[in-house]
Amino acid sequence: MREALSDLHPMADLLASCPGMTKEHVYYLEQRGYIRPIKQRHGKVERNLYTTGQLELVKAIWTYRQGGLPPREAHQRALREQSRGQLTMWPEDGAEG
Repeated sequence: MREALSDLHPMADLLASCPGMTKEHVYYLEQRGYIRPIKQRHGKVERNLYTTGQLELVKAIWTYRQGGLPPREAHQRALREQSRGQLTMWPEDGAEG
């Protein structure tokens, strides 16, 4: 059970890994269905937790958004990047060569 909890990150981790991102940006991604946080209840307070995969996805989305892409396209490119896995270490123009 502890291993499963170590894979979960609070909003603060997400914001720390994406300089310039605000809670509102994260809520927008949630509303659009791009990420689905895990809800954890502490008494009357409920907080959102994000998996490591979601954290990496949001970092990629944010990078594309900072480059000027609209949210939908940034999400699609981030998903493609995530599905390529290790290939992301190669430059994009060299990957097709």
